[in-house]
Amino acid sequence: MIHVDDNMIADIRRFNRRYTNTLGVLNSHVLDSGYSFAEARVVVEIGMMEPCIANTLVSSLNIDRSYMSRIINRLVKLQILSRQPSKDDQRVSLLRLTAKGQQLYNELNDKSDEQIIRLFQALPEQELIQLHASMREIEHKLDQLERMEHDTI
Repeated sequence: MIHVDDNMIADIRRFNRRYTNTLGVLNSHVLDSGYSFAEARVVVEIGMMEPCIANTLVSSLNIDRSYMSRIINRLVKLQILSRQPSKDDQRVSLLRLTAKGQQLYNELNDKSDEQIIRLFQALPEQELIQLHASMREIEHKLDQLERMEHDTI
């Protein structure tokens, strides 16, 4: 087992807090949408893989099942999502965006893109390229760790 020193842990945690604050993840309504971060993430995930089932969302977003159920129920009540029984398995509901949900999905995507552009627009192009490469490297390392964690051999 490797030794992760206290300074490294503090630096990683500081980075996480900084990026969370920069993106406004802890605001009660993300991207001035009127929806929580978790609700917005559910809308975006469904928009990217529609139709889907709640279990898929629980796995991909790593959200507690009961919390996911409350989010889905709220979004159905607000007419953002619709539930339809699966033709393959009547016990499973397929989740889809309604027209209102599709509009929200598009708005969230546009606002997210604009937020990133505003955040990094002052960087010279070479620095932006380096930053992007660093982010991809972090993502690659996290993917490797996740695969190792799930490796049963």
